[in-house]
Amino acid sequence: MPVATGSSNSNTINTLPFPPLTEQHILNCAFSSWYNTFRRVTLKSKIIKPLPEEFIEYLHADGVFLPDQNYLERNHIEFSDDEEEYTGIGTDLISEDDEQQLPSFPDLEQQIWQTIEEFDGAVFPKLNWSSPRDAAWISATNTLKCNNPSDIFLLLKSSDFVAHDLDHAFEDCNYEEESLRRQRPDVFELVLRKWYDVAPSMEFRCFVRNEELVAISQRDVNYYPFLIDVQEDIETKIIQFFNTNIQNKFFNRDYVFDAYVTRNRERVWLIDFNPFGPMTDSLLFTWEEILTATGPPIFRIITSQSQAHQSRSQPFVTNRFPREMFDFSQGQTVVEFAERFQRELMIEENSDNDENQDNNYSASAGNGA
Repeated sequence: MPVATGSSNSNTINTLPFPPLTEQHILNCAFSSWYNTFRRVTLKSKIIKPLPEEFIEYLHADGVFLPDQNYLERNHIEFSDDEEEYTGIGTDLISEDDEQQLPSFPDLEQQIWQTIEEFDGAVFPKLNWSSPRDAAWISATNTLKCNNPSDIFLLLKSSDFVAHDLDHAFEDCNYEEESLRRQRPDVFELVLRKWYDVAPSMEFRCFVRNEELVAISQRDVNYYPFLIDVQEDIETKIIQFFNTNIQNKFFNRDYVFDAYVTRNRERVWLIDFNPFGPMTDSLLFTWEEILTATGPPIFRIITSQSQAHQSRSQPFVTNRFPREMFDFSQGQTVVEFAERFQRELMIEENSDNDENQDNNYSASAGNGA
């Protein structure tokens, strides 16, 4: 839900005539509010709800660290020579004293494992509104693909988008009295969606004003030459999808939805709903264009490499890393720092494994084995 930092001029946006945004508009965009209505046209998903308050406190806690590994994790993880697997973090980021107080969520982990197994071994996570897209850099694959609970916890813990869900979901809402403004929803939910290797080039953001589709933007602001030749077909498919499956079925009259068109362009899938307002990235449009659009939907894609360079401007670059990680990076590039961070994870994991083996050996020796 949060807009990528720097994608729009905040001073200009604040003067635009957006329709009033209420608390209910935001709640309607929460995943569990709309999933059952649109289950037939969206990705297979499981909702874990409510999340325990201890887990929310863990997400709020300073620093990036993982919960205590319990038997569920140890029984499921299979380490391979060609995959960078990890279950803990280096001592640079957490002290030995803190290690004695690591939280543990065995019930939540069990539900996650059950869903991962049901969804053929891989999922991607989100909370009520946001997925941790800004934290994908911390994953060994640079994606949101998760094969175990630790993958999920690390992404959620590292994401500013998730932090926005926790504390700022309603900050752009209009209230008759400021004292009525709530800081958080009554219940938090973890959404696990089945992982598919989708083509980023075929993701599109669609803007709906007064129940009319007014604009469609390419979602990934890179240059894909083939889109120029098929843009009319894609536009037609998305409009048909909206008219048949979305229009007058969502709870808000003004909203934004993300859609995915399959590579063969035979089917369109609903990915998500977002509030109609400046907290949602307008991508290749300005919000002024969207608010004043009339007539048929405007369809916009990147048509050249130079346009891609102008549009890209490093989405999420200022909210990719916690400040302590910038301090820890010592001036390295993003790639160098991410590689070093992954090495720290693996070193700590190997150290933990060696320590466990030593403890097991000592226990066996003490028993006369």
